[in-house]
Amino acid sequence: MFKAGRTAAPRTRPTSMKIAMIIAGTVIFLLLGLPLIVQIITAFRGPFLPFGVSSAQWGVTNFITLWELREDFWGVLGATGAFVGGSTVLSLLMAFGLAWITVRTDAPVRRLISVLVIVPYIIPPIVKAQAYLLMLSPESGVLNQLLRLLPFTGDVPIDPYSFGSLIFIQSLTNVTFPFLMMVPILTNMDGSLEESARVSGASWPKTLRRVTLPMLWPGLLGVTVLTFILGLGSLEVPLLFGQESGKNIFSLKLWTLISSSSGQLPQYGLAAAWGLVFLVITTIAFAVYLRATRNAERRASVSGKGFRPSTMRMGGWKIPSMILVTIFILLTAILPLLALLWGAITPYPVAFSFDAMLNRTSFAAFGTVLADPDFWVALGRTVVIAGGSATLAVVVATVFAYGIARSRKTPWVKAADLFASSSVAIPATIAGFAMFLTFMVLNPYIPLAGTLIALIIAYSYRVSIAYRSSYSATLQIRPELEEAALVSGASQLTGFRRVVGPLLMPTVMAVWIQMFILGTNEFTLPAFLAVPETRPLSMYIYAMINPRSAQLYAPDQGAAMALIFTLMVFAIGYGLQWLLARRAIGRARKAVAAPDLTPLSAAPGGGGEDPSATVTIAVAKRRARARVR
Repeated sequence: MFKAGRTAAPRTRPTSMKIAMIIAGTVIFLLLGLPLIVQIITAFRGPFLPFGVSSAQWGVTNFITLWELREDFWGVLGATGAFVGGSTVLSLLMAFGLAWITVRTDAPVRRLISVLVIVPYIIPPIVKAQAYLLMLSPESGVLNQLLRLLPFTGDVPIDPYSFGSLIFIQSLTNVTFPFLMMVPILTNMDGSLEESARVSGASWPKTLRRVTLPMLWPGLLGVTVLTFILGLGSLEVPLLFGQESGKNIFSLKLWTLISSSSGQLPQYGLAAAWGLVFLVITTIAFAVYLRATRNAERRASVSGKGFRPSTMRMGGWKIPSMILVTIFILLTAILPLLALLWGAITPYPVAFSFDAMLNRTSFAAFGTVLADPDFWVALGRTVVIAGGSATLAVVVATVFAYGIARSRKTPWVKAADLFASSSVAIPATIAGFAMFLTFMVLNPYIPLAGTLIALIIAYSYRVSIAYRSSYSATLQIRPELEEAALVSGASQLTGFRRVVGPLLMPTVMAVWIQMFILGTNEFTLPAFLAVPETRPLSMYIYAMINPRSAQLYAPDQGAAMALIFTLMVFAIGYGLQWLLARRAIGRARKAVAAPDLTPLSAAPGGGGEDPSATVTIAVAKRRARARVR
C-alpha cells in the first residue's frame, strides 16, 4: 500500500540532439583537455612517466630541477623571447606594410602583390625552411652568391646559422598569416577619420599614431598574440638552423629533451615542466588579448551610412615601396623555389654558374623520387591523416557550435564556448608533446602510440578553427527555420541534419579544405608522434635532408621531393576550392530556378518588415518542412 504524498516530476529523457552535443563536447575535451591534464600531472609526478612506473611519485622535483639550472632556465626564456618576439615584430611590420600598400594606397599591380604574398602560405613549412637553408648556404647559396657581387660584403655575407639569421628567417616564414588577418581589418576601416585628421593639419605620422593605430588596436593585438603563439610552436627553422645558436629556443629544447638521439634517457618530467611554464605564458597572453578586446565594438568605424574606405596617394614613395615589395617577393617566393630547383638538379651542393648548369645538372632526382615506393606510401599517409583529422574536427565542431549557439548564455555555456576556442592559445609544440605523453600513458591499455590513429587525433587539436567558423555561421541562420521543422514533427537532430546542415555546408567545406591543407603541411606534431612506419611526407622529406639519417640522406632527392610536394599541395588546395566554388554556383543557379519561388514572390511583408526578407524566410520555412517530410 503506497502512502499518499507529493509525486515526483517525471524525468525527461535527453533528446537525440543533446546526446549528439554531449558526444561532440566530450570529443573536444579529449582533444584539448585530456592531453594538457596529462602534461600537468607529468610535471608534478615524475621524473619519467606519471603512471605505470614504480619510481613515479608526486612532488615538485621537476620544477626544483628547472630552477636549479638557473642559467639554463633564464637562457631558454631569453632566447625564446628574443627569437619569437623578434620574429613576431618583424613579421607584423612587414605584414602591415604589405597590407597597407595593397588596401589603402594607389600602388600599381596591387592584386598581383596580394597574390604573390600568399604564395609562401602554400609552401609547407619544412619545405620553406629547407629552401632558406639552400638559399643561404655559405658556399652554394644563391642569395649569398648575389650578395658577394656587392662591395664590402665579405666571403660569407649572411651566416645562416647565426641567431640573427634565425630570427629573420622565422619572420619571413610567418608574414603571410598576419597579412591575411590584417587585410580585412584595414579594408573595413573608414578612411574619413584619417581624412578629417589630415584636414585638421595633422601629419601622416601623427595621423597614424593618433587615429589609425587606436582604431586598429583590438584587431592588431589579436594578430600579434596569434602570431606570437604560432612562432612559439614552430619547430622547422630552429631544427634546421639552430642546432648550435638556437639550442635554447623552447621548441627545440623540448624536442631535444624527449629525443633519445643524444644518448641520454628522455626527460619527460622536465620537458613537461618546461611545457607548463610556456603554457602559462601563452595563457596569460591570450587572457590579455581577451581583456583588451572585450570592448572592441567601441572602436568600430564601419557604419551603413557614409562608409567609404579611402586610398592614399603614394607620390614619391611609390618607387621605394615597389622596390621593397619586390625584394620581399624575391626573398619569400622566387629565390627559395629557385634554390630548391637548383638543389634538386645538382647531385651535391655547388655554386650556381653557367658551367655548372651545363655540365653538372641532371633531373634524375625527380625520376628517382617518383619511382620511390616510400614516397607514395608517405604521401598516402599524409592524405589519410590530413583528411581524417579535418573530418573529425569539422564534424564535432559543427555539432557543438550549433548547440552552443542555440543555448541560453549561462556561465556554463560561456565557459564551454571559451574552452572550445582555446586551441588557438596552445602552441603546436606543446600540443604535440602533450599528445605524446597521453599516448605513452594510455599505451599499456590502448596501444595507439605511433599509429596513424594517434596522428589523426593529434592533428585534430586545431578544432577551434572549425568551431569558431561554424559558430559564426550558425548565428547567421535564423532560428525560424528549425522551428518550421519542429512544427512539422521533426526532432531537433533531424532539423539540424535536414535543414541547418545543408545551410552550413559551404562553411563546413571551406573550413575542411583549410584544415586539410594545414594537415598536409604539418611538421611539428609528427616530429613528436610519428615513427618510421607512420611518418607523413613532411617527416620523410626531413629524413632526406638530415645528414644524421644515414642511408636516407639524399639532399638532391629531398629538394626534388619538396618541389613535388609543394606542387601537389597547391593542386589539391586550389582544386578543392575550385570544386567548392563550382558547387556553390550550381546551388545558386538551382535556387534561382526553383519553382516554389514564384507563388511567394508577391507575399506581403507585415509589421513594417522588408517584404523581400519575409519572402525569403517563408521560402526557407517551406523548404525546411519539405526536407523534413
